[in-house]
Amino acid sequence: MNKSDISNIKLLQQVDLEIVKAVASLCDRHNLTYYMIGGTMLGAIRHKGFIPWDDDIDLGMPRKDYEKLLMIAPKELPEHLKVVNYRNTPHYQYYITRILDTHTKVIEERIGNSSRYTHVSIDIFPIDGTPNNRFLRKFYFLRVLFHRALMSLCYKDSIDRKRNRSTVEKIFLWIMERLPIEKLTTPYKQKCKIDKLLRKQDIQTSNFIGNIMGAYRTREIVPAEYYGTGKMYSFEDIELRGVDMYDEYLTYTYGDYMKWPPEEKRKTHFKLIEIHGKKVNV
Repeated sequence: MNKSDISNIKLLQQVDLEIVKAVASLCDRHNLTYYMIGGTMLGAIRHKGFIPWDDDIDLGMPRKDYEKLLMIAPKELPEHLKVVNYRNTPHYQYYITRILDTHTKVIEERIGNSSRYTHVSIDIFPIDGTPNNRFLRKFYFLRVLFHRALMSLCYKDSIDRKRNRSTVEKIFLWIMERLPIEKLTTPYKQKCKIDKLLRKQDIQTSNFIGNIMGAYRTREIVPAEYYGTGKMYSFEDIELRGVDMYDEYLTYTYGDYMKWPPEEKRKTHFKLIEIHGKKVNV
Protein backbone atom coordinates (compact mmCIF):
# COMPACT_ATOMS: atom_id res chain seq x y z
CA MET A 1 0.00 0.00 0.00
CA ASN A 2 1.54 3.31 -1.10
CA LYS A 3 1.46 6.68 0.71
CA SER A 4 -1.41 7.93 -1.46
CA ASP A 5 -3.58 4.94 -0.51
CA ILE A 6 -2.77 5.38 3.19
CA SER A 7 -3.67 9.10 3.07
CA ASN A 8 -6.95 8.28 1.32
CA ILE A 9 -7.88 5.68 3.93
CA LYS A 10 -6.98 7.94 6.88
CA LEU A 11 -9.26 10.69 5.54
CA LEU A 12 -12.09 8.22 4.96
CA GLN A 13 -11.69 6.81 8.46
CA GLN A 14 -11.93 10.25 10.05
CA VAL A 15 -15.23 10.90 8.27
CA ASP A 16 -16.48 7.43 9.28
CA LEU A 17 -15.67 8.24 12.91
CA GLU A 18 -17.68 11.45 12.82
CA ILE A 19 -20.67 9.61 11.36
CA VAL A 20 -20.56 6.80 13.91
CA LYS A 21 -20.23 9.28 16.80
CA ALA A 22 -23.49 10.91 15.69
CA VAL A 23 -25.25 7.55 15.27
CA ALA A 24 -24.02 6.13 18.60
CA SER A 25 -25.09 9.32 20.39
CA LEU A 26 -28.55 9.07 18.83
CA CYS A 27 -28.84 5.41 19.90
CA ASP A 28 -27.82 6.30 23.45
CA ARG A 29 -30.40 9.08 23.68
CA HIS A 30 -33.19 6.72 22.62
CA ASN A 31 -31.94 3.60 24.42
CA LEU A 32 -31.41 1.74 21.14
CA THR A 33 -29.04 -1.22 21.19
CA TYR A 34 -26.27 -1.40 18.60
CA TYR A 35 -23.14 -3.53 18.26
CA MET A 36 -19.92 -3.28 16.31
CA ILE A 37 -19.95 -6.30 14.01
CA GLY A 38 -17.75 -7.89 11.37
CA GLY A 39 -14.52 -6.09 10.54
CA THR A 40 -15.33 -3.24 12.91
CA MET A 41 -15.50 -5.62 15.89
CA LEU A 42 -12.31 -7.27 14.67
CA GLY A 43 -10.60 -3.89 14.37
CA ALA A 44 -11.61 -2.92 17.90
CA ILE A 45 -9.95 -6.04 19.33
CA ARG A 46 -6.91 -6.43 17.07
CA HIS A 47 -6.11 -2.76 16.40
CA LYS A 48 -8.09 -0.79 19.01
CA GLY A 49 -9.74 0.93 16.07
CA PHE A 50 -9.87 0.55 12.31
CA ILE A 51 -8.20 -2.33 10.54
CA PRO A 52 -5.42 -0.28 8.84
CA TRP A 53 -6.71 -0.87 5.30
CA ASP A 54 -10.43 -0.80 6.18
CA ASP A 55 -12.46 2.23 5.13
CA ASP A 56 -15.91 1.61 6.53
CA ILE A 57 -17.74 0.85 9.78
CA ASP A 58 -20.34 -1.88 10.31
CA LEU A 59 -22.95 -1.69 13.05
CA GLY A 60 -25.66 -4.26 13.76
CA MET A 61 -28.94 -3.57 15.55
CA PRO A 62 -31.64 -5.98 16.77
CA ARG A 63 -34.54 -5.73 14.33
CA LYS A 64 -36.81 -3.77 16.69
CA ASP A 65 -34.13 -1.15 17.39
CA TYR A 66 -33.10 -1.06 13.72
CA GLU A 67 -36.64 -0.15 12.68
CA LYS A 68 -36.85 2.55 15.37
CA LEU A 69 -33.57 4.05 14.15
CA LEU A 70 -34.95 4.28 10.61
CA MET A 71 -37.86 6.33 11.93
CA ILE A 72 -35.83 8.61 14.23
CA ALA A 73 -32.55 9.16 12.38
CA PRO A 74 -33.81 11.25 9.42
CA LYS A 75 -35.29 13.75 11.88
CA GLU A 76 -32.51 13.90 14.46
CA LEU A 77 -29.17 13.33 12.73
CA PRO A 78 -27.27 16.41 11.49
CA GLU A 79 -28.61 17.71 8.19
CA HIS A 80 -25.59 16.58 6.16
CA LEU A 81 -26.07 12.94 7.24
CA LYS A 82 -28.52 11.12 5.02
CA VAL A 83 -30.23 7.81 5.81
CA VAL A 84 -30.48 5.66 2.69
CA ASN A 85 -32.02 2.24 2.14
CA TYR A 86 -34.10 0.48 -0.49
CA ARG A 87 -37.35 1.66 1.11
CA ASN A 88 -36.73 5.40 0.80
CA THR A 89 -34.52 5.31 -2.31
CA PRO A 90 -35.86 2.90 -4.99
CA HIS A 91 -32.66 2.92 -7.07
CA TYR A 92 -30.46 2.20 -4.02
CA GLN A 93 -28.47 -0.92 -4.73
CA TYR A 94 -28.32 -2.67 -1.35
CA TYR A 95 -30.74 -4.18 1.17
CA ILE A 96 -28.99 -2.71 4.21
CA THR A 97 -29.08 0.89 5.45
CA ARG A 98 -26.28 3.38 5.00
CA ILE A 99 -25.73 6.68 6.77
CA LEU A 100 -24.00 8.94 4.25
CA ASP A 101 -22.04 12.15 4.75
CA THR A 102 -23.25 14.27 1.86
CA HIS A 103 -20.31 16.67 2.28
CA THR A 104 -18.08 14.01 0.69
CA LYS A 105 -17.79 12.13 -2.59
CA VAL A 106 -16.25 8.69 -3.11
CA ILE A 107 -16.17 6.10 -5.86
CA GLU A 108 -16.38 2.38 -5.21
CA GLU A 109 -13.09 0.69 -6.10
CA ARG A 110 -14.79 -2.34 -7.67
CA ILE A 111 -16.79 -0.11 -10.03
CA GLY A 112 -14.07 2.46 -10.64
CA ASN A 113 -16.31 4.91 -12.48
CA SER A 114 -15.77 8.49 -11.29
CA SER A 115 -19.09 9.59 -12.81
CA ARG A 116 -20.92 7.19 -10.46
CA TYR A 117 -19.95 8.58 -7.12
CA THR A 118 -21.51 8.04 -3.72
CA HIS A 119 -20.60 9.40 -0.28
CA VAL A 120 -18.55 8.28 2.71
CA SER A 121 -20.87 6.13 4.78
CA ILE A 122 -21.25 3.59 7.55
CA ASP A 123 -23.37 0.46 7.20
CA ILE A 124 -26.23 -0.45 9.55
CA PHE A 125 -27.40 -4.08 9.45
CA PRO A 126 -30.50 -5.56 11.10
CA ILE A 127 -29.77 -8.44 13.46
CA ASP A 128 -32.40 -11.14 13.11
CA GLY A 129 -33.09 -14.58 14.48
CA THR A 130 -33.10 -17.91 12.63
CA PRO A 131 -35.10 -21.19 12.96
CA ASN A 132 -33.93 -23.31 15.89
CA ASN A 133 -34.29 -26.57 13.98
CA ARG A 134 -30.96 -27.21 12.22
CA PHE A 135 -32.51 -28.43 8.94
CA LEU A 136 -35.06 -25.63 8.83
CA ARG A 137 -32.24 -23.17 9.52
CA LYS A 138 -30.25 -24.48 6.54
CA PHE A 139 -33.32 -24.27 4.31
CA TYR A 140 -33.90 -20.72 5.54
CA PHE A 141 -30.30 -19.81 4.67
CA LEU A 142 -30.73 -21.20 1.17
CA ARG A 143 -33.89 -19.16 0.61
CA VAL A 144 -32.33 -15.90 1.78
CA LEU A 145 -29.11 -16.46 -0.16
CA PHE A 146 -31.06 -17.37 -3.30
CA HIS A 147 -32.94 -14.06 -3.22
CA ARG A 148 -29.71 -12.25 -2.35
CA ALA A 149 -28.07 -13.79 -5.44
CA LEU A 150 -30.96 -12.73 -7.67
CA MET A 151 -30.77 -9.22 -6.24
CA SER A 152 -27.03 -9.04 -6.98
CA LEU A 153 -27.48 -10.36 -10.51
CA CYS A 154 -29.82 -7.48 -11.26
CA TYR A 155 -26.68 -5.34 -10.92
CA LYS A 156 -24.36 -7.44 -13.08
CA ASP A 157 -21.89 -4.62 -13.66
CA SER A 158 -21.35 -4.25 -9.90
CA ILE A 159 -20.62 -7.89 -9.04
CA ASP A 160 -17.27 -8.24 -7.28
CA ARG A 161 -15.25 -10.37 -9.72
CA LYS A 162 -12.23 -10.55 -7.39
CA ARG A 163 -14.09 -12.19 -4.52
CA ASN A 164 -13.11 -15.72 -3.53
CA ARG A 165 -16.02 -18.05 -4.32
CA SER A 166 -16.64 -21.77 -4.05
CA THR A 167 -16.87 -23.86 -7.23
CA VAL A 168 -20.63 -24.27 -6.76
CA GLU A 169 -21.05 -20.52 -6.38
CA LYS A 170 -18.95 -19.86 -9.49
CA ILE A 171 -21.06 -22.29 -11.54
CA PHE A 172 -24.29 -20.78 -10.23
CA LEU A 173 -23.05 -17.28 -11.05
CA TRP A 174 -21.96 -18.34 -14.56
CA ILE A 175 -25.40 -19.81 -15.28
CA MET A 176 -27.40 -16.99 -13.76
CA GLU A 177 -25.42 -14.29 -15.59
CA ARG A 178 -26.57 -15.82 -18.87
CA LEU A 179 -30.25 -15.64 -17.95
CA PRO A 180 -32.34 -12.52 -18.66
CA ILE A 181 -32.80 -11.79 -14.96
CA GLU A 182 -34.13 -8.30 -15.64
CA LYS A 183 -37.11 -9.87 -17.45
CA LEU A 184 -37.88 -12.21 -14.57
CA THR A 185 -37.67 -9.92 -11.55
CA THR A 186 -36.45 -6.60 -10.20
CA PRO A 187 -33.92 -5.87 -7.45
CA TYR A 188 -36.64 -4.12 -5.43
CA LYS A 189 -38.83 -7.25 -5.45
CA GLN A 190 -35.91 -9.35 -4.25
CA LYS A 191 -35.13 -6.91 -1.43
CA CYS A 192 -38.77 -7.06 -0.33
CA LYS A 193 -38.65 -10.87 -0.30
CA ILE A 194 -35.44 -10.84 1.73
CA ASP A 195 -36.97 -8.37 4.17
CA LYS A 196 -40.07 -10.54 4.61
CA LEU A 197 -37.95 -13.63 5.31
CA LEU A 198 -35.68 -11.88 7.81
CA ARG A 199 -38.53 -10.19 9.70
CA LYS A 200 -40.29 -13.52 10.33
CA GLN A 201 -37.52 -14.71 12.65
CA ASP A 202 -37.92 -13.75 16.32
CA ILE A 203 -34.57 -12.77 17.75
CA GLN A 204 -35.79 -13.27 21.33
CA THR A 205 -36.47 -17.00 20.89
CA SER A 206 -33.68 -17.87 18.43
CA ASN A 207 -30.60 -19.86 19.42
CA PHE A 208 -28.62 -18.43 16.50
CA ILE A 209 -28.84 -14.77 15.51
CA GLY A 210 -26.90 -12.32 13.40
CA ASN A 211 -26.53 -10.64 10.05
CA ILE A 212 -26.80 -12.81 6.95
CA MET A 213 -26.53 -9.80 4.62
CA GLY A 214 -22.87 -9.12 5.42
CA ALA A 215 -19.78 -10.15 3.47
CA TYR A 216 -19.43 -13.42 5.39
CA ARG A 217 -23.09 -14.39 5.07
CA THR A 218 -23.96 -17.41 7.25
CA ARG A 219 -20.63 -17.19 9.11
CA GLU A 220 -22.03 -14.06 10.73
CA ILE A 221 -24.93 -16.06 12.19
CA VAL A 222 -23.68 -17.02 15.66
CA PRO A 223 -25.02 -18.38 18.98
CA ALA A 224 -27.22 -15.69 20.53
CA GLU A 225 -25.22 -15.59 23.76
CA TYR A 226 -22.20 -14.23 21.85
CA TYR A 227 -24.02 -10.91 21.46
CA GLY A 228 -25.41 -10.63 24.99
CA THR A 229 -26.30 -7.13 26.12
CA GLY A 230 -23.07 -5.68 24.73
CA LYS A 231 -19.87 -4.21 26.17
CA MET A 232 -17.97 -1.01 25.48
CA TYR A 233 -14.64 -1.26 23.63
CA SER A 234 -12.02 1.30 22.65
CA PHE A 235 -12.20 2.27 18.99
CA GLU A 236 -9.71 4.95 17.94
CA ASP A 237 -10.45 7.97 20.18
CA ILE A 238 -13.94 6.87 21.24
CA GLU A 239 -15.73 3.89 22.79
CA LEU A 240 -18.32 1.84 20.93
CA ARG A 241 -20.55 -1.04 21.98
CA GLY A 242 -19.58 -4.50 20.77
CA VAL A 243 -20.60 -8.11 21.37
CA ASP A 244 -20.15 -9.64 24.85
CA MET A 245 -18.17 -12.73 23.81
CA TYR A 246 -15.82 -11.17 21.26
CA ASP A 247 -13.33 -14.05 21.14
CA GLU A 248 -16.01 -16.63 20.38
CA TYR A 249 -17.73 -14.32 17.89
CA LEU A 250 -14.55 -13.47 15.98
CA THR A 251 -13.28 -17.05 15.98
CA TYR A 252 -16.63 -18.29 14.68
CA THR A 253 -16.59 -15.76 11.84
CA TYR A 254 -12.89 -15.42 10.97
CA GLY A 255 -11.00 -18.33 12.52
CA ASP A 256 -7.56 -17.15 13.68
CA TYR A 257 -8.61 -13.52 13.78
CA MET A 258 -5.37 -12.18 15.30
CA LYS A 259 -3.42 -13.28 12.23
CA TRP A 260 -3.18 -10.56 9.60
CA PRO A 261 -4.21 -11.60 6.06
CA PRO A 262 -1.62 -11.51 3.27
CA GLU A 263 -1.24 -8.10 1.66
CA GLU A 264 -3.03 -9.09 -1.56
CA LYS A 265 -6.20 -9.78 0.44
CA ARG A 266 -6.26 -6.43 2.25
CA LYS A 267 -9.04 -4.85 0.24
CA THR A 268 -10.29 -1.27 0.35
CA HIS A 269 -13.77 -0.30 -0.78
CA PHE A 270 -13.70 3.38 -1.63
CA LYS A 271 -11.55 6.14 -3.06
CA LEU A 272 -12.21 9.64 -1.67
CA ILE A 273 -12.46 12.30 -4.37
CA GLU A 274 -14.04 15.28 -2.60
CA ILE A 275 -14.61 16.52 0.96
CA HIS A 276 -16.43 19.72 1.94
CA GLY A 277 -16.46 20.82 -1.68
CA LYS A 278 -12.70 20.47 -2.15
CA LYS A 279 -11.10 17.95 -4.47
CA VAL A 280 -8.83 15.44 -2.73
CA ASN A 281 -5.47 14.79 -4.35
CA VAL A 282 -4.11 11.65 -2.71
